[in-house]
Amino acid sequence: MTRQVVLPPLFDLSLEPVLAPGDGLLDANAEFLGRLAGPTGLHTLSATFARPQPGVEATEQATKALFVQAAKTIMDRGRYDWGRLRAVGLALRLAAETDPAIRLAVDDVELVNGTTESGADVVSAAARSPLFAPEADRARAYAPGARVHLLVETDQQLPAAAALAVALGPHRVVLCGRFAAAHQEALRTLAPFAAAGFEDWSPSWRLRREWTPEGDGVRWVRDASEWSPGGPWAGWMAPEQAALLPAQAWRECQGVTLTVARLTSWSAVTGASGARTDLEPVRRLAGDDRLAVELLVGSPGMDADATATTVRLLRSGPGPRLAGLSPFRLTSLARQRGPSHWDGVPLTRLPSPRHDLPRWDRFHGPGSLDDVDRQLTTSTLTTELGAETDLYPGRLACCALARGIQSPTTWEPSATVVAASGPGPDGRGAGSFVVNLRTGSAFRLHPRLAPVVQRLASGDATVWQHLSETVRSKLSGQLVRAGAIRSAQ
Repeated sequence: MTRQVVLPPLFDLSLEPVLAPGDGLLDANAEFLGRLAGPTGLHTLSATFARPQPGVEATEQATKALFVQAAKTIMDRGRYDWGRLRAVGLALRLAAETDPAIRLAVDDVELVNGTTESGADVVSAAARSPLFAPEADRARAYAPGARVHLLVETDQQLPAAAALAVALGPHRVVLCGRFAAAHQEALRTLAPFAAAGFEDWSPSWRLRREWTPEGDGVRWVRDASEWSPGGPWAGWMAPEQAALLPAQAWRECQGVTLTVARLTSWSAVTGASGARTDLEPVRRLAGDDRLAVELLVGSPGMDADATATTVRLLRSGPGPRLAGLSPFRLTSLARQRGPSHWDGVPLTRLPSPRHDLPRWDRFHGPGSLDDVDRQLTTSTLTTELGAETDLYPGRLACCALARGIQSPTTWEPSATVVAASGPGPDGRGAGSFVVNLRTGSAFRLHPRLAPVVQRLASGDATVWQHLSETVRSKLSGQLVRAGAIRSAQ
C-alpha cells in the first residue's frame, strides 16, 4: 500500500523519512523552516526591525536588526554547519516573538498559555496562531481526495499538526508516528483529530544529504532495535541502548550522542531511566572521538556541586566530549504515585496537573534540585562554559555526527562581521561589529580594523602578519573573549 505523507512543522530539520517507493511526501517541516528562516523570512525580519516598533527601545531594535543581518550573512555562506543552525534558531525565535500563542526555538516549541502536555492547550494555540497558515493551505491542496498520513513524531509538532488536520478535514487524516501511536487515546478526544484514523506506523529516518559531507544514506538510530547492518549510521540514545550494539555497529558509526543523568566513572553511567551501564566496552569499540554526552541537570540525588563535578570531568577527559546540558525529566507513569527509587535514590512523585498528554512527573528526593535550582545551576554552568566549550546548538541529529559539521578553521562558524547603519546596538551610530550567535555577544570594531577582521572571518589568517605585535595581541584577545576565534594567534 502506498501512503501520502505530510510531515508537520517543528520536527528535526536535519532528518527526513525513508518512505517506500510510490509513497508521496509533503514536507511541511522543510517548507515552514525555509519560509521563516530562509532569505525571504530574514528579509522580512530585517524590514520589521528597520521600522520603529511600538514599545521597543531603539537600542533593542538595533541589536535585533544587527543579529538578523548576522544570521543572513552566515546563511549566505552556504555552509551546513553549526553557524547555520544558530542562524535558523535566531530567525525562528524572532519570527514568533509576537505570535499570540507560540514561541519557537530551533529544537523546541513553547505555548504562551499552557503546555503541549495538555491537548486543550495545543488545540487553543493552533487556533490562535497564524504561524502555520501557509503550510495549512498547502496541505489542503495536497493529494486531493486521498487519505493523508499526518506524521507526528514529537509533541513539538502538535500545534502544527492540529492546524494541518483542520485544513485537511479530519476524515482525510490518518495519524501516525511515534508520538501519535503512544497517545492515540488522548488524541482521539481532541476536535481536530476526532474523526481521524490511526495507524501504528513510523518510518525509519536518515540524515538529509546536505548535513552529511561524505554522502547521503546515513541512517538515524534512537535505540538498539533500530540498527541493522549495511551502512553508515548516527544516533542519539540512552547508554544502556548503546551498550547493546555489536562491534560491527561501531565500525559503521558516524557519531552518537549519549543522554547521561549521572556519571561517576565510565564503568558506571546512569541514563534517564535510572539504568546503570558500563560504557568502557563502548568507548573501546567506538572511540571517544565518535561519542558525545548530553548531561541531564536535576536528576535524583545530583545537587549543584555534583553536577558541576560531572561537567568538569567531561571537559577535562579522558572520555567523550560534553555536548550540552538538558533538564532531567522523570518519565510519567500514570498509575504510579508515592515512594519509588531511581538508581538507588528514594524519591516521591509529586501531584501534577491532570494533563492528557503527560510525558514526565515532578518529584522530590534527597540531594535533588528543585525546578528553580535546576534552572539556576544550568544557567551558572552555561555561563562558566562560556566561549571555551562548544556545546551543541540544539538537540538535532546532525549535531551527533562526529566529523564534518563544524568548520575546521579557527574562526567561529556562528560569528561574522556586520556593518550596521542607524544608531547601532550601543547607541553610537553606524559602524562595523563582530556578532557571535553562539554567545549572543556583539562588539564594535575600530574602523581601521574592520577590513582586517572581515578577512579573518572569510578564512584569511595571513592578515595577522601585517599587524604590529601590540595591535595583534589586543585584537586577538578581544576576539577570543568574544568567542569569535578559538585561540589567540
